[in-house]
Amino acid sequence: MNMKAFIKLGIITLLVFILQTNSSLAQKKGHHHHHANKKVVVVHKGGGKVYRHRRHVYHPHWGPNLAFHRRWVFFPRYNFYWDNRNNYYVYANNGIWMTSPTPPPVVVNINLSDEKKYELAEPNDSINDVQKNNGTHIQSYPVND
Repeated sequence: MNMKAFIKLGIITLLVFILQTNSSLAQKKGHHHHHANKKVVVVHKGGGKVYRHRRHVYHPHWGPNLAFHRRWVFFPRYNFYWDNRNNYYVYANNGIWMTSPTPPPVVVNINLSDEKKYELAEPNDSINDVQKNNGTHIQSYPVND
């Protein structure tokens, strides 16, 4: 990689980071709601109490009436991901995986709340580069049932 390309990549990375940060802050002020580890008391008929921790509940801006409990949402028809924790999309652009607070160009005019989507299982919550398992996700999560 030559120096000009390296500098351009650095600038693009910085801009994406700034956009993600601004988007995350805006979302936390408005549409993004989650409840972190609040204790829920369940009282059984015998009088015994069981304490459980409530999981996070995410309501993404593209589907405010939807509730998700896991970090990653996979959209198989368009082969991209939504990160509930960081409020950004992960998608391939000319073979390069990108993160962006704005949706992939292919879905700009698509209502994502109506699209087929899958919450990825809990072990994926700790994975930042979920796209590394994209081949498995494509095979495991069909576009149509």
